Amino acid sequence: MKLAIVTLILLTLIIAVPPLYTHWAESRRQQQIQEIKQQARQPISETFGSVLALLEGEDPPSVVALYTGGTKSHLEPCGCYQEQSGGLPRRASLVSEIRRHGIPTLLVDAGDIFDGTENIDFQRCQVNLKAMSTMGYDAVALSQNDLNYGDAYLIEQRATASIPFLGENHAYAQPSILQTVGELSIALVPVSTERELPDTNLIIALGTPTSPEHPNIDVIISPEEVEPNQQMNAPIWVGSTPEGKTLGFLALWVNVDGELTQHHAAQLALTGDVAEDHSIRQLLTDFYRDVAQTSEHKPLFTEQPLEQDPQNGYVSATACQRCHEQEYLQWSATRHAFAFETLLKKERYFDPNCVPCHTTGFRYPTGFQIGDNTSAFKGVQCETCHGPGKQHVGNPKKDNIRRASETSLCLECHDTKHSLGFAEVVALHTKDVDHSREPMNLEELLASRVSRIGKPTLELFVMSYCPFGVQAEEKLIPIVKEFGNKIDFKLQFIAQEKVESTAQDITPFTSLHGYPEVAENIRQLLIAQEYPEQYLDYILCRGKKLDKSWENCAEKLGIDVTRIQALFDAPEAEQLFRKNIKRAAELGIRASPTILVDNHQFRANQLLRASGTPCQ
Repeated sequence: MKLAIVTLILLTLIIAVPPLYTHWAESRRQQQIQEIKQQARQPISETFGSVLALLEGEDPPSVVALYTGGTKSHLEPCGCYQEQSGGLPRRASLVSEIRRHGIPTLLVDAGDIFDGTENIDFQRCQVNLKAMSTMGYDAVALSQNDLNYGDAYLIEQRATASIPFLGENHAYAQPSILQTVGELSIALVPVSTERELPDTNLIIALGTPTSPEHPNIDVIISPEEVEPNQQMNAPIWVGSTPEGKTLGFLALWVNVDGELTQHHAAQLALTGDVAEDHSIRQLLTDFYRDVAQTSEHKPLFTEQPLEQDPQNGYVSATACQRCHEQEYLQWSATRHAFAFETLLKKERYFDPNCVPCHTTGFRYPTGFQIGDNTSAFKGVQCETCHGPGKQHVGNPKKDNIRRASETSLCLECHDTKHSLGFAEVVALHTKDVDHSREPMNLEELLASRVSRIGKPTLELFVMSYCPFGVQAEEKLIPIVKEFGNKIDFKLQFIAQEKVESTAQDITPFTSLHGYPEVAENIRQLLIAQEYPEQYLDYILCRGKKLDKSWENCAEKLGIDVTRIQALFDAPEAEQLFRKNIKRAAELGIRASPTILVDNHQFRANQLLRASGTPCQ
């Protein structure tokens, strides 16, 4: 008896331990990746909420100086991960938010504003100045780095901006700028000025100091990062975060005698939780579109043999799927497959600096081309890692495709600028592209998308009377409830509108299971519209009782049957349904159920681990 018990325990351990260990090892791997990446992304700033109390308190500051410096006309971060801080659209939005609090405000740039020598750099600097003009900058100081560009360049740039340039001995710049801000008179001067200082309440010097002595100057704003000055009877000295990653915030209190009594300095984060200014975003989008037509951005992997072969070309992941179904399914739910959607959400899909690493074969004749909205090469597909596959598809051999075991290929895109900490964990990441792994299910895919982009869109295309569709709803709706407002869930129906309707027709629509299905589809849309808290439960209930009256489920859930029926009989109900089924028609979706996650189409049996015959 004891032997049997021991044997049973051993068998239980043999069966149970490997899956538990596998789960533990995977959790540990993901934890290691996140720990190293987060350590590489140390916060460099504070949230706006940290200074909000100063603006709304009983003793608000006399003036707030908002400042930037060392931007080198950096328009915005690449957006490759959510914590990235910076960007002109966010800066403009935060400046407007601070001004709305009614505190007298200055907006200045401390210098190092120009960068680059190519034509695209010239255009970028002009866009930067246009954006700053729109924000209403009070002054831009010219650093020595800026002056090195020469008078002709600076005169031409000055014509772009309605912002006064601050500098010594130049026709396009002013030696000082006097501002009346609230009840204070403030002079903005170059930090290196040797002129007699104006008689004002505050003197604010912009630029990089060359001398430790700054008599009569109250504040120094440097374009470089500096340690705060702690010396008594010395100017307040603050620095800037490079590339416009933050917005400098300096609150100043001046008493009735005109004395500067206290201050508070901070670097405000410009991360994804800061809204974007629409006009500045449009300015950048227009710039990206223009640049896309003229850019000569170098393609990836030009030194690799497969890319160099003029007889080779790109054929897309769907061509690979024919022979590599398992690998295709595993890839299709990874972040690589969704890479182009990241650009769409960030409105960077025209930016040639971003497109190469979010598409396949960019700048090669047979690969992705900017502006081709129907391209089969969106996302990081098989051929990014394995090389163009035209020859391999025609004659599959080991020597005409790349095995992609060399992680240096990954670092072409996952570099220190776009993927902080990636180089340290690249070996751990190889498991993410192990195509022998089980494809992600819906929960895993949504969790991945939430962590990556914030709020993914999940669409379920069904016919309400379709048995497999009902089965998919039973599996999918609990997942939708679990994620709640972290995802954007949309219920879409598959039906058609009749080309010609007659007076004898009950409805102008047709569906596979006849009028009862059309009617139920419309009712579900109405319940979703009028009872958003109950409609998912109604769908689950109704799926079990399609042979019963719909009123039973409605009444059980507290849905007003009379109200829904009145809406059903109104002409607006048909228009609501017409609008809903348009989505499936545009995408050519005819099979119920079909799942879309951020515009990527999946089979229900893949994401839901379900089996059945689709209705179509």
